[in-house]
Amino acid sequence: MRHHIQRQTLDALLAQHRQGRDQVMLDRIEHIPVNLYTHPDVLRQEMTSVFRCYPMLVGHASRLQEPGSYLLSDWAKLPYVIVRDQEGPLRAFLNLCRHRGARLVSGREPCLKAFICPFHGWSYGLDGRLKGITKPYNFPDLDRGAFSLIELPVVERAGLVWIHPTPGADIDLDRYLGSLGDDLDHFKLDDLARYRKTRVIKQANWKLLIKTYLEGYHVPYLHRDTLSQAFRQGVIVHDEVGPHIRLVAARSQFSERMKCERAKRDILEVASVYYAFFPHAFFIMHPDYVSINLFYPEAPDRTLWTHEMLYRPERFEGGAGQKALEKRFRYTNDTVFDEEDFAVAEGVQAGLVYGGNTVHTLGLEEGLLAMFQQNIETAIRTHDLSGGGAARASGS
Repeated sequence: MRHHIQRQTLDALLAQHRQGRDQVMLDRIEHIPVNLYTHPDVLRQEMTSVFRCYPMLVGHASRLQEPGSYLLSDWAKLPYVIVRDQEGPLRAFLNLCRHRGARLVSGREPCLKAFICPFHGWSYGLDGRLKGITKPYNFPDLDRGAFSLIELPVVERAGLVWIHPTPGADIDLDRYLGSLGDDLDHFKLDDLARYRKTRVIKQANWKLLIKTYLEGYHVPYLHRDTLSQAFRQGVIVHDEVGPHIRLVAARSQFSERMKCERAKRDILEVASVYYAFFPHAFFIMHPDYVSINLFYPEAPDRTLWTHEMLYRPERFEGGAGQKALEKRFRYTNDTVFDEEDFAVAEGVQAGLVYGGNTVHTLGLEEGLLAMFQQNIETAIRTHDLSGGGAARASGS
């Protein structure tokens, strides 16, 4: 985040802190139909638009440092493998043999020198080109050039890796991220080290899970014994950049900390910065660590959630530092996210089948949830290939 943007954001936070309320969002009550979280047709529309036509953040480049290092998809609905080839660039492919579709990479390989199909032994270079066919006399006159692996667009920037789920599509991160790309460059995310990554199936719609992050209204209540201690009298300011949302939340003693010159130069000294990167990522910036949360729909009421924590090594040195990092991870991942935020979301999902609410009613401090939903519906109207029409109408 460039210095002048930090300064503007801190000024906005200070103004809201004096008022004791969040920055104006939509400035109206909104109603979200609950069938958006339950109806199979809605998910079908989302899969053919939201999860088909937009670049997706998939992880940190620290997993891809050396030639042959690779990053494997966590989501069976998009089975990709990203590899650092021998020349240095990243390449991404569908993790499927062109013979009969067997998975090429299992995840147990320490590194890759080639792609070898475990089914019939076909082999491919790290550039995706078909190199060898076992018993080639079985395939007379086969055009090997037409049997390269299916390549997907992939880009790395500021230590983060983005993939496009559609072969042949273009990834222009400058255009897609807008000014938020500058934020990522400024925070020096490529200096971060990986700590741990979890993969968990949650019994809730993917949108419900993301929306728990998009408002601070719940913090004094749901997180009364945990997160609320760090955000006493906290307020939120936000920016919409294309389909993405940046939130900045003032931490406890914000006004007092703002008297320090260091705080005026570094927003992370007094606030936490959050990014909802459309469509499925929620990215949390703290001074000493970062959380990358990704949400992949498995069914209307089931989501694969991955959480990867990255950290600044100079902040967690030695045995004591690693113990502190372990404590931070358990607190963030196990307690705040899993046992509080997502446990409530799973309860909400379970209750939808009883028909008590036909809509969720959003107050003024919950407007970002409606903005996020509007971005999804815009994507469906623009790109839906299922012929189902707008998402809000799909369950009627």
